[in-house]
Amino acid sequence: MGVEPVRAKGILTRTGGFLGAFTHTLNPWTGCAYGRHACGVACYAAELRYGADRSRTWGHWLGRKEGAADLYEADARRERRRGRPLRIYMSSVTDPYPPEELRHPQTRPLLERMLAVPPDLLVVQTHTPHAARDADVLRALADAGTRLAVQVSVETDREEVPFLGRHAYPVARRLEALGALRQAGIPAVCVVAPMLPVADAPRFARDVAEVADFAILDHWRLGDGSRNGARTRRPRTHAPLPLPDALEAAGYGRWNDLAAFEEVRDAFVASLGEARVGVSCAGFEQVAEWVMV
Repeated sequence: MGVEPVRAKGILTRTGGFLGAFTHTLNPWTGCAYGRHACGVACYAAELRYGADRSRTWGHWLGRKEGAADLYEADARRERRRGRPLRIYMSSVTDPYPPEELRHPQTRPLLERMLAVPPDLLVVQTHTPHAARDADVLRALADAGTRLAVQVSVETDREEVPFLGRHAYPVARRLEALGALRQAGIPAVCVVAPMLPVADAPRFARDVAEVADFAILDHWRLGDGSRNGARTRRPRTHAPLPLPDALEAAGYGRWNDLAAFEEVRDAFVASLGEARVGVSCAGFEQVAEWVMV
């Protein structure tokens, strides 16, 4: 996949709503490199609108914001001059670790520049195991006073979800990355969102408990930003069927029911404890509060 240069006037976007525990979102990249994998088919962001970008199929293009590190420092210093806090969620739309990050470093230089103006809170959200590569700079940010956590999406314990296509990265690698981050002293959060069919909930929960400090669980009916998951039910531009229809067609219809979701939540509570398991929007807020304590 080619990388398009994107000119941006700034890189910190003030936020609220679902991310009400944060003051800003930060997306170093635009578009999506994973939209043709299982994560992209079930992605909430794919159904949101982003102006002209909506004219192209999600998962088939990727943009790199030019001068992201410089933009961060300028935006962050302006917010500090105005006496505003910096509680940053990275990223809200585009994964900060697309495969192109290796050839065209973007996220790591931006994290390094954060050392010049450390945020109060930084939560890095990724579907990949690659945040573990940046454990050194994340530790440096923590030493500079930033309260931080890394959240890695692991939507299911199944290494293959046939009706959704293959994962961009194996479940095992993402769990290993969570363990490596925690071993490096970086709070590690497993995000089961949106939850896909789980093969063995108690075992999945135990595996997560071994590598993560906290877990956030979400269901498409709870967390897609619309009433009862109306957005997820719509016909999709980048997938043959909406997720609920795909589940039904493949014989996994019970996973559209919140009762199945609650069974998994109960298993996670049994392994991690009530205080270390959050649900949907409240779960993201719990992590922010936990990290800031």
